[in-house]
Amino acid sequence: MIFAQKIVAMLVILAAAGREAAAQEGGRPAASAPSIAPTSSAPSTSPSLKQGDVFSLGGRRCVLTRLDTLPYVESDYTKRFQFDTYDNPKLKALREKYRLDDVVASGKDEFDRQVLLLDWVNHRFKKFGRPTSDARGALAILEANDAGHTFFCSHYAAVFVSAAASMGWVDRSLALRRPDSMGQGSTEHSSTEIWSNQYRKWVMFDPLFAMYVEKDGVPLNAFELRQEWFYRDGRDLMFVLDKDRKRYRKADLPVFRSRHAGFGDLSLDPSALNVYAFIGYVPNTNLMDAGPDYARMFITQDRLCEGTRWHKRVVPADPATDPYFPIGQAAMEIRGLDSNSRSLGIRFLSPNFPNFHVALKTLTPNFKTYMARIDGGEWKPVSDTFAWETQEIRGPEIRGLSPGSNLPGLSPNFPKGLTRNFHRLEVKTVNQFGVSGPVSTAEVEVVAGK
Repeated sequence: MIFAQKIVAMLVILAAAGREAAAQEGGRPAASAPSIAPTSSAPSTSPSLKQGDVFSLGGRRCVLTRLDTLPYVESDYTKRFQFDTYDNPKLKALREKYRLDDVVASGKDEFDRQVLLLDWVNHRFKKFGRPTSDARGALAILEANDAGHTFFCSHYAAVFVSAAASMGWVDRSLALRRPDSMGQGSTEHSSTEIWSNQYRKWVMFDPLFAMYVEKDGVPLNAFELRQEWFYRDGRDLMFVLDKDRKRYRKADLPVFRSRHAGFGDLSLDPSALNVYAFIGYVPNTNLMDAGPDYARMFITQDRLCEGTRWHKRVVPADPATDPYFPIGQAAMEIRGLDSNSRSLGIRFLSPNFPNFHVALKTLTPNFKTYMARIDGGEWKPVSDTFAWETQEIRGPEIRGLSPGSNLPGLSPNFPKGLTRNFHRLEVKTVNQFGVSGPVSTAEVEVVAGK
Protein backbone atom coordinates (compact mmCIF):
# COMPACT_ATOMS: atom_id res chain seq x y z
CA MET A 1 0.00 0.00 0.00
CA ILE A 2 2.81 2.41 0.86
CA PHE A 3 4.44 1.66 -2.47
CA ALA A 4 1.14 2.33 -4.24
CA GLN A 5 0.88 5.70 -2.55
CA LYS A 6 4.40 6.60 -3.58
CA ILE A 7 3.72 5.91 -7.24
CA VAL A 8 0.45 7.82 -7.37
CA ALA A 9 2.03 10.81 -9.14
CA MET A 10 5.18 11.95 -10.92
CA LEU A 11 6.54 15.31 -12.01
CA VAL A 12 8.11 15.37 -15.45
CA ILE A 13 10.11 18.44 -16.40
CA LEU A 14 9.60 20.03 -19.85
CA ALA A 15 12.73 21.08 -21.69
CA ALA A 16 13.20 24.85 -21.40
CA ALA A 17 15.61 26.04 -24.08
CA GLY A 18 16.52 29.69 -23.95
CA ARG A 19 15.13 30.15 -20.47
CA GLU A 20 18.19 32.08 -19.29
CA ALA A 21 17.57 34.80 -21.86
CA ALA A 22 13.88 34.94 -21.05
CA ALA A 23 14.75 35.55 -17.43
CA GLN A 24 16.02 38.99 -18.32
CA GLU A 25 12.61 40.11 -19.56
CA GLY A 26 9.20 40.57 -17.99
CA GLY A 27 10.19 39.25 -14.58
CA ARG A 28 10.41 35.63 -15.80
CA PRO A 29 13.13 33.70 -14.00
CA ALA A 30 15.66 31.32 -15.42
CA ALA A 31 14.71 27.66 -15.32
CA SER A 32 16.13 25.43 -12.65
CA ALA A 33 18.03 22.28 -13.60
CA PRO A 34 15.68 19.38 -14.38
CA SER A 35 15.62 16.66 -11.75
CA ILE A 36 13.31 14.25 -13.65
CA ALA A 37 13.29 13.18 -17.31
CA PRO A 38 12.11 15.91 -19.72
CA THR A 39 9.22 15.61 -22.15
CA SER A 40 9.10 16.57 -25.80
CA SER A 41 5.67 18.16 -25.65
CA ALA A 42 5.17 21.76 -26.73
CA PRO A 43 3.02 24.07 -24.60
CA SER A 44 -0.65 23.11 -24.73
CA THR A 45 -2.98 25.08 -26.97
CA SER A 46 -6.10 24.03 -25.08
CA PRO A 47 -7.94 26.60 -22.91
CA SER A 48 -6.64 27.18 -19.41
CA LEU A 49 -8.68 25.57 -16.67
CA LYS A 50 -10.63 27.44 -14.00
CA GLN A 51 -11.73 26.26 -10.59
CA GLY A 52 -14.91 24.21 -10.95
CA ASP A 53 -14.22 23.16 -14.54
CA VAL A 54 -15.33 19.62 -15.43
CA PHE A 55 -13.35 17.83 -18.12
CA SER A 56 -12.35 14.39 -19.37
CA LEU A 57 -8.80 13.11 -19.51
CA GLY A 58 -7.77 9.53 -20.18
CA GLY A 59 -11.44 8.58 -20.33
CA ARG A 60 -12.06 9.75 -16.79
CA ARG A 61 -14.35 12.51 -15.56
CA CYS A 62 -12.31 15.13 -13.68
CA VAL A 63 -13.13 18.25 -11.70
CA LEU A 64 -10.68 21.02 -10.87
CA THR A 65 -11.98 21.46 -7.34
CA ARG A 66 -9.43 24.06 -6.29
CA LEU A 67 -7.11 26.52 -8.02
CA ASP A 68 -5.62 28.83 -5.43
CA THR A 69 -2.91 31.00 -6.94
CA LEU A 70 -1.90 34.63 -6.70
CA PRO A 71 -1.82 36.39 -10.08
CA TYR A 72 1.22 37.63 -11.94
CA VAL A 73 0.85 41.38 -12.44
CA GLU A 74 2.89 43.53 -14.79
CA SER A 75 2.01 47.22 -14.72
CA ASP A 76 3.48 50.70 -14.64
CA TYR A 77 3.70 50.33 -10.87
CA THR A 78 5.58 47.02 -10.88
CA LYS A 79 7.99 48.41 -13.47
CA ARG A 80 8.84 51.38 -11.26
CA PHE A 81 10.25 49.24 -8.47
CA GLN A 82 13.96 48.71 -7.94
CA PHE A 83 14.66 45.96 -5.41
CA ASP A 84 17.85 45.49 -3.43
CA THR A 85 19.96 42.55 -4.52
CA TYR A 86 21.23 39.38 -2.90
CA ASP A 87 24.82 40.15 -3.87
CA ASN A 88 24.82 43.62 -2.26
CA PRO A 89 27.70 43.42 0.27
CA LYS A 90 26.02 46.07 2.44
CA LEU A 91 23.06 43.76 3.06
CA LYS A 92 25.38 40.98 4.14
CA ALA A 93 27.31 43.37 6.39
CA LEU A 94 24.10 44.64 8.00
CA ARG A 95 22.81 41.13 8.66
CA GLU A 96 26.09 39.89 10.09
CA LYS A 97 27.19 42.95 12.07
CA TYR A 98 23.91 43.22 13.95
CA ARG A 99 23.33 39.45 14.13
CA LEU A 100 19.86 39.72 12.65
CA ASP A 101 19.50 35.95 12.40
CA ASP A 102 19.70 35.84 16.19
CA VAL A 103 17.19 38.70 16.42
CA VAL A 104 14.51 36.67 14.62
CA ALA A 105 15.57 33.17 15.69
CA SER A 106 12.81 32.72 18.26
CA GLY A 107 10.03 33.46 15.76
CA LYS A 108 7.60 30.58 15.34
CA ASP A 109 6.72 31.53 11.75
CA GLU A 110 7.65 34.09 9.11
CA PHE A 111 5.31 36.82 10.32
CA ASP A 112 6.49 36.40 13.89
CA ARG A 113 10.08 36.78 12.70
CA GLN A 114 9.16 39.92 10.79
CA VAL A 115 7.55 41.38 13.93
CA LEU A 116 10.69 40.55 15.92
CA LEU A 117 12.77 42.47 13.39
CA LEU A 118 10.34 45.40 13.56
CA ASP A 119 10.62 45.45 17.34
CA TRP A 120 14.42 45.32 17.16
CA VAL A 121 14.63 48.32 14.83
CA ASN A 122 12.29 50.32 17.04
CA HIS A 123 14.26 49.64 20.21
CA ARG A 124 17.64 50.08 18.50
CA PHE A 125 17.05 53.84 18.19
CA LYS A 126 17.87 55.86 21.29
CA LYS A 127 16.80 59.40 20.44
CA PHE A 128 13.83 60.60 18.40
CA GLY A 129 13.59 64.15 17.12
CA ARG A 130 15.15 66.57 14.64
CA PRO A 131 18.12 64.78 13.04
CA THR A 132 21.57 65.74 14.27
CA SER A 133 23.36 63.70 11.60
CA ASP A 134 23.17 63.55 7.81
CA ALA A 135 23.78 59.78 7.82
CA ARG A 136 22.05 57.90 5.01
CA GLY A 137 21.50 54.17 4.72
CA ALA A 138 20.98 51.64 7.48
CA LEU A 139 24.64 51.00 8.32
CA ALA A 140 25.50 54.70 8.58
CA ILE A 141 22.31 55.54 10.49
CA LEU A 142 22.86 52.79 13.06
CA GLU A 143 26.47 53.84 13.59
CA ALA A 144 25.41 57.46 14.08
CA ASN A 145 22.64 56.31 16.41
CA ASP A 146 25.22 54.49 18.54
CA ALA A 147 27.23 57.71 18.64
CA GLY A 148 24.27 59.50 20.23
CA HIS A 149 22.63 61.20 17.25
CA THR A 150 18.90 61.88 16.92
CA PHE A 151 16.71 60.70 14.03
CA PHE A 152 13.23 61.04 12.52
CA CYS A 153 10.66 58.39 11.56
CA SER A 154 12.03 58.27 7.99
CA HIS A 155 15.34 56.96 9.37
CA TYR A 156 13.55 54.25 11.36
CA ALA A 157 11.80 53.25 8.12
CA ALA A 158 15.03 53.25 6.09
CA VAL A 159 16.75 50.96 8.57
CA PHE A 160 13.83 48.54 8.62
CA VAL A 161 13.57 48.40 4.80
CA SER A 162 17.23 47.39 4.51
CA ALA A 163 17.17 45.06 7.52
CA ALA A 164 14.21 43.24 5.96
CA ALA A 165 15.99 43.09 2.59
CA SER A 166 19.05 41.54 4.26
CA MET A 167 16.80 38.70 5.50
CA GLY A 168 15.31 38.08 2.05
CA TRP A 169 12.03 39.93 2.70
CA VAL A 170 10.66 42.85 0.72
CA ASP A 171 9.65 45.97 2.62
CA ARG A 172 8.95 49.36 1.05
CA SER A 173 8.86 52.89 2.44
CA LEU A 174 5.66 54.92 2.67
CA ALA A 175 5.54 58.73 2.73
CA LEU A 176 2.38 59.91 4.52
CA ARG A 177 0.56 63.25 4.88
CA ARG A 178 -2.52 64.33 6.80
CA PRO A 179 -5.01 66.83 5.33
CA ASP A 180 -4.74 70.43 6.50
CA SER A 181 -8.37 70.21 7.61
CA MET A 182 -7.35 67.67 10.26
CA GLY A 183 -5.04 69.98 12.13
CA GLN A 184 -3.98 67.64 14.90
CA GLY A 185 -0.85 65.57 15.28
CA SER A 186 2.08 65.31 12.91
CA THR A 187 1.75 66.78 9.43
CA GLU A 188 3.87 64.07 7.78
CA HIS A 189 5.12 60.64 8.73
CA SER A 190 7.09 57.69 7.32
CA SER A 191 6.17 54.05 7.76
CA THR A 192 6.56 50.93 5.62
CA GLU A 193 4.75 47.96 4.10
CA ILE A 194 6.25 44.49 4.19
CA TRP A 195 5.28 41.63 1.89
CA SER A 196 4.02 38.72 3.99
CA ASN A 197 4.32 35.33 2.30
CA GLN A 198 2.37 33.94 5.22
CA TYR A 199 -0.63 36.24 4.75
CA ARG A 200 -0.07 36.52 0.98
CA LYS A 201 -0.40 40.30 1.09
CA TRP A 202 1.29 43.60 1.92
CA VAL A 203 1.13 44.58 5.60
CA MET A 204 1.75 48.02 7.11
CA PHE A 205 4.66 48.02 9.57
CA ASP A 206 5.45 51.25 11.45
CA PRO A 207 9.01 51.10 12.86
CA LEU A 208 8.60 54.31 14.89
CA PHE A 209 5.83 52.73 16.99
CA ALA A 210 6.78 49.05 16.46
CA MET A 211 3.19 48.68 15.26
CA TYR A 212 0.96 47.02 12.76
CA VAL A 213 -2.83 47.26 12.56
CA GLU A 214 -5.28 44.41 12.17
CA LYS A 215 -8.98 43.81 11.68
CA ASP A 216 -10.59 40.52 12.67
CA GLY A 217 -7.13 39.11 13.32
CA VAL A 218 -5.79 39.90 9.84
CA PRO A 219 -2.98 42.48 9.43
CA LEU A 220 -3.91 45.35 7.12
CA ASN A 221 -2.02 47.18 4.43
CA ALA A 222 -1.86 50.98 4.45
CA PHE A 223 -4.84 51.50 2.16
CA GLU A 224 -7.03 49.05 4.06
CA LEU A 225 -6.36 50.74 7.38
CA ARG A 226 -6.86 54.13 5.70
CA GLN A 227 -10.36 53.16 4.57
CA GLU A 228 -11.21 51.71 7.97
CA TRP A 229 -9.91 54.78 9.78
CA PHE A 230 -11.53 57.50 7.70
CA TYR A 231 -14.71 55.82 6.45
CA ARG A 232 -15.58 53.43 9.29
CA ASP A 233 -14.21 55.51 12.15
CA GLY A 234 -11.59 52.88 12.97
CA ARG A 235 -14.08 51.09 15.22
CA ASP A 236 -12.94 47.60 14.17
CA LEU A 237 -9.20 48.28 14.21
CA MET A 238 -6.72 46.74 16.61
CA PHE A 239 -3.35 48.42 17.11
CA VAL A 240 -0.70 45.75 17.76
CA LEU A 241 2.50 46.94 19.45
CA ASP A 242 5.93 45.45 20.11
CA LYS A 243 7.10 41.85 19.90
CA ASP A 244 4.73 40.76 22.66
CA ARG A 245 1.79 41.89 20.48
CA LYS A 246 -0.05 44.06 22.99
CA ARG A 247 -3.36 45.08 21.44
CA TYR A 248 -5.23 48.37 21.77
CA ARG A 249 -8.43 49.73 20.32
CA LYS A 250 -8.98 53.30 19.21
CA ALA A 251 -10.70 54.02 22.51
CA ASP A 252 -7.48 53.05 24.34
CA LEU A 253 -5.41 55.78 22.66
CA PRO A 254 -3.16 57.58 23.47
CA VAL A 255 -0.60 54.91 24.30
CA PHE A 256 2.73 56.15 25.64
CA ARG A 257 5.72 54.80 23.71
CA SER A 258 8.90 56.59 24.84
CA ARG A 259 10.38 59.83 26.20
CA HIS A 260 13.13 61.75 24.41
CA ALA A 261 15.19 64.73 25.58
CA GLY A 262 14.52 67.77 23.42
CA PHE A 263 11.35 66.24 22.01
CA GLY A 264 9.24 65.05 24.90
CA ASP A 265 6.84 62.13 24.99
CA LEU A 266 6.28 60.03 21.90
CA SER A 267 2.77 58.56 22.04
CA LEU A 268 0.41 56.78 19.71
CA ASP A 269 -2.41 59.30 19.94
CA PRO A 270 -6.07 59.30 18.76
CA SER A 271 -5.17 61.20 15.58
CA ALA A 272 -2.23 58.94 14.72
CA LEU A 273 -3.68 57.55 11.49
CA ASN A 274 -4.77 60.91 10.06
CA VAL A 275 -1.46 60.93 8.18
CA TYR A 276 -2.78 58.08 5.99
CA ALA A 277 -4.95 60.45 3.95
CA PHE A 278 -2.09 60.73 1.45
CA ILE A 279 -0.11 57.51 0.91
CA GLY A 280 3.07 57.84 -1.13
CA TYR A 281 4.61 54.54 -2.26
CA VAL A 282 8.39 54.84 -2.59
CA PRO A 283 9.33 52.42 -5.42
CA ASN A 284 12.78 51.26 -4.39
CA THR A 285 14.27 49.22 -1.58
CA ASN A 286 17.99 49.69 -2.36
CA LEU A 287 18.14 52.54 0.15
CA MET A 288 21.75 52.02 1.23
CA ASP A 289 22.91 52.72 -2.32
CA ALA A 290 20.37 55.08 -3.85
CA GLY A 291 18.22 56.67 -1.16
CA PRO A 292 14.41 56.92 -1.51
CA ASP A 293 13.23 57.48 -5.10
CA TYR A 294 10.67 60.17 -4.36
CA ALA A 295 10.65 61.29 -8.01
CA ARG A 296 9.01 58.01 -9.11
CA MET A 297 6.78 57.74 -6.06
CA PHE A 298 3.03 57.30 -6.71
CA ILE A 299 0.38 58.60 -4.35
CA THR A 300 -3.07 57.49 -3.22
CA GLN A 301 -5.42 60.35 -2.49
CA ASP A 302 -9.13 61.19 -2.71
CA ARG A 303 -11.60 63.87 -1.62
CA LEU A 304 -10.13 63.83 1.89
CA CYS A 305 -7.04 65.45 0.42
CA GLU A 306 -8.79 68.31 -1.36
CA GLY A 307 -7.44 71.71 -0.35
CA THR A 308 -4.12 70.32 0.89
CA ARG A 309 -1.02 70.98 -1.18
CA TRP A 310 1.51 68.16 -1.35
CA HIS A 311 3.65 66.37 -3.92
CA LYS A 312 2.07 65.99 -7.35
CA ARG A 313 2.60 62.46 -8.59
CA VAL A 314 0.77 59.74 -10.50
CA VAL A 315 -2.42 58.69 -8.70
CA PRO A 316 -3.41 55.00 -9.14
CA ALA A 317 -6.83 54.55 -10.74
CA ASP A 318 -7.58 51.65 -8.39
CA PRO A 319 -5.85 52.45 -5.08
CA ALA A 320 -7.01 49.20 -3.48
CA THR A 321 -5.34 47.08 -6.16
CA ASP A 322 -2.76 48.92 -8.27
CA PRO A 323 -0.14 49.44 -5.53
CA TYR A 324 -0.78 45.97 -4.09
CA PHE A 325 0.60 43.66 -6.76
CA PRO A 326 1.72 40.28 -5.37
CA ILE A 327 5.38 39.30 -5.21
CA GLY A 328 7.04 35.96 -4.55
CA GLN A 329 4.07 34.20 -6.12
CA ALA A 330 4.09 31.16 -8.37
CA ALA A 331 1.21 32.25 -10.59
CA MET A 332 -0.06 28.97 -12.01
CA GLU A 333 -1.93 28.30 -15.26
CA ILE A 334 -3.10 24.75 -16.01
CA ARG A 335 -4.13 23.35 -19.38
CA GLY A 336 -4.84 19.84 -20.62
CA LEU A 337 -1.91 18.46 -22.63
CA ASP A 338 -2.47 18.01 -26.35
CA SER A 339 -3.35 14.49 -27.46
CA ASN A 340 -0.04 14.07 -29.33
CA SER A 341 2.06 14.77 -26.23
CA ARG A 342 4.32 11.92 -25.17
CA SER A 343 6.74 11.22 -22.34
CA LEU A 344 10.37 10.19 -22.75
CA GLY A 345 12.21 7.87 -20.38
CA ILE A 346 9.20 7.25 -18.14
CA ARG A 347 7.36 3.92 -17.94
CA PHE A 348 3.61 4.44 -17.88
CA LEU A 349 2.08 2.68 -14.87
CA SER A 350 -1.48 2.84 -16.14
CA PRO A 351 -3.18 3.19 -19.51
CA ASN A 352 -5.15 6.12 -18.12
CA PHE A 353 -3.09 9.23 -17.34
CA PRO A 354 -4.73 12.62 -16.86
CA ASN A 355 -2.01 14.94 -18.18
CA PHE A 356 -1.74 18.65 -17.55
CA HIS A 357 0.55 21.36 -18.81
CA VAL A 358 1.52 23.77 -16.01
CA ALA A 359 2.96 27.24 -16.71
CA LEU A 360 4.33 29.50 -13.97
CA LYS A 361 5.15 33.21 -13.77
CA THR A 362 6.44 35.30 -10.91
CA LEU A 363 7.62 38.68 -9.74
CA THR A 364 10.19 37.50 -7.21
CA PRO A 365 13.14 39.77 -6.40
CA ASN A 366 16.34 37.69 -6.27
CA PHE A 367 14.54 34.67 -7.70
CA LYS A 368 16.34 31.32 -7.45
CA THR A 369 13.96 28.51 -8.43
CA TYR A 370 10.44 27.13 -8.53
CA MET A 371 9.63 24.11 -6.37
CA ALA A 372 6.73 21.68 -6.77
CA ARG A 373 5.31 18.64 -5.04
CA ILE A 374 2.42 16.26 -5.67
CA ASP A 375 0.09 14.83 -3.04
CA GLY A 376 2.21 16.06 -0.15
CA GLY A 377 5.39 14.41 -1.43
CA GLU A 378 8.90 15.76 -1.65
CA TRP A 379 9.50 19.30 -2.92
CA LYS A 380 11.47 19.21 -6.19
CA PRO A 381 12.87 21.99 -8.41
CA VAL A 382 10.92 22.56 -11.63
CA SER A 383 11.08 24.82 -14.65
CA ASP A 384 8.48 27.49 -15.37
CA THR A 385 6.70 24.96 -17.63
CA PHE A 386 6.26 21.28 -16.83
CA ALA A 387 3.89 18.34 -17.22
CA TRP A 388 1.81 17.16 -14.30
CA GLU A 389 1.01 13.48 -14.82
CA THR A 390 -1.43 11.90 -12.39
CA GLN A 391 -1.85 8.12 -12.43
CA GLU A 392 -5.34 6.70 -12.11
CA ILE A 393 -6.05 5.28 -8.65
CA ARG A 394 -8.27 2.21 -8.81
CA GLY A 395 -9.82 2.28 -5.37
CA PRO A 396 -10.47 4.58 -2.43
CA GLU A 397 -8.62 2.21 -0.11
CA ILE A 398 -5.28 3.37 -1.55
CA ARG A 399 -5.83 6.92 -0.32
CA GLY A 400 -7.95 6.04 2.67
CA LEU A 401 -10.90 7.73 0.99
CA SER A 402 -14.50 6.63 0.96
CA PRO A 403 -17.64 8.12 -0.56
CA GLY A 404 -18.57 11.13 1.53
CA SER A 405 -15.04 11.83 2.80
CA ASN A 406 -14.85 15.47 3.87
CA LEU A 407 -11.55 16.56 2.32
CA PRO A 408 -10.70 20.17 1.38
CA GLY A 409 -12.43 21.14 -1.84
CA LEU A 410 -14.52 17.97 -2.08
CA SER A 411 -18.24 17.82 -1.53
CA PRO A 412 -19.35 15.66 1.43
CA ASN A 413 -22.49 14.77 -0.57
CA PHE A 414 -20.70 12.41 -2.93
CA PRO A 415 -22.89 10.15 -5.15
CA LYS A 416 -23.23 6.58 -3.90
CA GLY A 417 -21.64 3.88 -6.02
CA LEU A 418 -18.73 6.05 -7.21
CA THR A 419 -15.13 6.15 -6.09
CA ARG A 420 -13.11 9.30 -6.23
CA ASN A 421 -9.42 9.97 -6.44
CA PHE A 422 -7.94 13.17 -5.15
CA HIS A 423 -4.72 14.74 -6.45
CA ARG A 424 -2.97 17.91 -5.29
CA LEU A 425 -0.22 19.93 -6.97
CA GLU A 426 1.59 22.62 -4.96
CA VAL A 427 4.14 25.07 -6.36
CA LYS A 428 6.14 27.90 -4.82
CA THR A 429 9.14 30.12 -5.45
CA VAL A 430 12.35 30.22 -3.45
CA ASN A 431 14.61 33.27 -3.58
CA GLN A 432 18.39 33.40 -3.23
CA PHE A 433 18.08 34.05 0.49
CA GLY A 434 16.22 30.75 0.87
CA VAL A 435 12.86 32.42 1.55
CA SER A 436 9.84 30.56 0.13
CA GLY A 437 6.98 32.46 -1.45
CA PRO A 438 3.25 31.77 -1.04
CA VAL A 439 2.19 28.27 -2.09
CA SER A 440 -0.12 27.93 -5.10
CA THR A 441 -2.38 24.88 -5.02
CA ALA A 442 -4.36 22.92 -7.61
CA GLU A 443 -6.61 20.02 -6.60
CA VAL A 444 -8.17 17.62 -9.09
CA GLU A 445 -10.81 15.02 -8.35
CA VAL A 446 -11.04 12.01 -10.67
CA VAL A 447 -14.48 10.40 -10.57
CA ALA A 448 -15.08 6.79 -11.67
CA GLY A 449 -18.06 4.45 -11.62
CA LYS A 450 -17.51 1.19 -9.72
